Amino acid sequence: MVSSETTPAAVRARILEAARRRFFQEGYARVTMDELARELGMSKKTLYQHFPTKAALAAAVMEAFRSQVAEGLGRIFEDLTLSLPERLARAFAEAAHHLRQIEKPFLEDLARFLPDVWAETERFRSETIARLLGGALREGQAAGFIRTDVPVEILLRSFQAVAECLVTPAALMELPYTLPEMIRLVIQLLFEGMLTDTARGDFRKALDAIASGENLTT
Repeated sequence: MVSSETTPAAVRARILEAARRRFFQEGYARVTMDELARELGMSKKTLYQHFPTKAALAAAVMEAFRSQVAEGLGRIFEDLTLSLPERLARAFAEAAHHLRQIEKPFLEDLARFLPDVWAETERFRSETIARLLGGALREGQAAGFIRTDVPVEILLRSFQAVAECLVTPAALMELPYTLPEMIRLVIQLLFEGMLTDTARGDFRKALDAIASGENLTT
């Protein structure tokens, strides 16, 4: 009987987990396939059977990462037991939780060595903002949480434009902020301008509660 830990799917998952940890912490360029094979206790042949190149491995790591982020954000936006300001704040916390795992060297390496992977990540960001945030903004306008004097399309494009300029490897290399810190600044700048006075207070309270570790979903 084949052990569940040695099935192709299990081996692939082990490789992705180890590569994700090393790439995110050290950067793409500094990690070699030799090092990963030794760490995993497997031959390079086995490693290359699952991922023919290091670039293919990095692409798979980012594909899995994007799926995990999308699942977490989708779950939050679909939770109608929470008010819209709470969902927005929790979505920010969810994104920050995932992005906190990524150090600046990996983002810089993505843009430099894996432009196709970075381009796919940017497409994912744009599509996710349009799909999840767009729906939330329309709901918020209907419920009186989001100001209605600015069309949703303008709010969305403003958010996307700022994200495209600031949440990039180049900007993160130039500015003294981590990726989660940058996301938080963008969120505060844009959302506190979009929300009505009442909703703004609820949004700030939700952000403060999340920052202090309170009211988090398990």
